[in-house]
Amino acid sequence: MNPSGLPSLWLARPSLLSVEEVDVAVVGGGIVGVSTAYWLAKAGRQVVLLEAGTLAGRASGRNAGFLLTGSAEPYTALVASAGERTARRFWEVSTENRELLRSEILDPGRVDCEFLPEGSWLSALPGTDQEEALRESAEILIALGFDLEWREAGEMRRASGSDLLAGGLFQPRDGGLDPVCLCRGIARLSGADVRTGFPVRAIEPAGERVRLISDAGQVVAKQAVLAVNAYVAGLVPSLAGSVRPVRGQMLATAPGPRDLRGIWYVNEGYEYLRQLGDGTLVLGGCRWAAREQEVGTEETPTGTVQGALERFLAEYFPRFADRPIRHRWAGTMAFTADGLPCIGTVPEIPAALYAAGMNGHGLSLGFATGRYLARRACGEDLPPLFA
Repeated sequence: MNPSGLPSLWLARPSLLSVEEVDVAVVGGGIVGVSTAYWLAKAGRQVVLLEAGTLAGRASGRNAGFLLTGSAEPYTALVASAGERTARRFWEVSTENRELLRSEILDPGRVDCEFLPEGSWLSALPGTDQEEALRESAEILIALGFDLEWREAGEMRRASGSDLLAGGLFQPRDGGLDPVCLCRGIARLSGADVRTGFPVRAIEPAGERVRLISDAGQVVAKQAVLAVNAYVAGLVPSLAGSVRPVRGQMLATAPGPRDLRGIWYVNEGYEYLRQLGDGTLVLGGCRWAAREQEVGTEETPTGTVQGALERFLAEYFPRFADRPIRHRWAGTMAFTADGLPCIGTVPEIPAALYAAGMNGHGLSLGFATGRYLARRACGEDLPPLFA
């Protein structure tokens, strides 16, 4: 056992640590954690949300703000890796997630997060087999009843202003938003007792309950939900081989004329971009430029990937290339082998659930995942979310 990160002998002494008993504790203040708190509160539970840093301080606040349906890879590829039933269920959950967020939060205007419901575009690159895979995926998904359209290369190029894109999918009910404002707004609506700067170092059974141990004290809960994504192995070591932390990098330009509507996934999601309401261009991806170096939890941008992002912009969207770059940042995503989140009960602690490995799709799955976790925490006997 690796004891690093645990409190010292003196800090761990029960006589020195305050012990508080609560109904439900949610660990993690990203989109899954705040969504779980929201749905638990709607079910009448009293919730304490424990966050090591600040709300949306990790992956949920370091992404491009894409409310995107489905996966970055073609549906046919997801079928090949996960099976037809699971792939279809993945798209169903992400569709449900989008509609739940829109009906509960976004369309009523309950949270001001600059939501721009301009649709999403998944574009192939020319000279690859991506276009045919996306075309076949579109035909299958439309036949299954999903709300999307196939757009030929000419239409994609007119919409993007880039002459280097091939055909792809358009989903009219997707959109872009400010993910930090969204997460903090959902937390506020939940009415949860939010405690930031409260890092949970370890968990253990406490009879039929669960004990959460922090340098600041101990919380004993009837149920706990661990929503810490890439950092889950620190609390559930058995997941270390299943959830892989991977760095994602982004940049943002100065504001300027706004002529790129919607959110854009290019090259099976290896590049993604959008313009904010003030014309700021946000671009992320190019992890392929240093694939092995982009594994881990270091959240510092690198010259290799940032340079690849600038070259992509200059080649594919040159009208933005001369804008000054005002921000560069990185965040830690969590990937799994099958591209599906890991959701389950902590071994030997029946009162604790976990959800991790969102595969870069936290906004696309987090609100619905939070509802599922809340229902499980309230005692419902549910099948796996992606079964």
